[in-house]
Amino acid sequence: MIRTCRESELEDLVRIWYEASVLSHAFMPAEFWAEQRGAMKDTYLPAVENWVFEEDEKVQGFISLINGRICALFVKPGMQGKGIGTALIKHAKALKGNLSLKVYLENGNALHFYEKCGFVPVSEETDEYTGFKQFLMELEEERQPGEPQLLSRTEELTGF
Repeated sequence: MIRTCRESELEDLVRIWYEASVLSHAFMPAEFWAEQRGAMKDTYLPAVENWVFEEDEKVQGFISLINGRICALFVKPGMQGKGIGTALIKHAKALKGNLSLKVYLENGNALHFYEKCGFVPVSEETDEYTGFKQFLMELEEERQPGEPQLLSRTEELTGF
């Protein structure tokens, strides 16, 4: 079930964000993520619209939105690959219409996941906080999340 996040669940979201970030961003030191935990709970998450995917009365993943921008999408390690991320994107699309997000180029699994969901890279920039390159990706209007893409724009741009 997807529903709005309760304030009492912010610690759960931070835990999921931290554990998933350390795993999916192995190219960055884990200390970077540890240093951001307080700001995530006290500043960042309270400032955005958070939706959670709940299963067995536990938060298994979440998506954070500001208008049509996905600021965060994280699924608890061990629950990834079960359709939770795709369900959260479909929910966000139903709420907001066209969506956009930023993702690190080094995070190949996320790049391929977002492409599978219908996102295409539209520009590249360097993240001012980390110094790593990232894509701005936008959801193609004519494709629905989960529809296959014939050619991978990310593969064309990055070589993987």
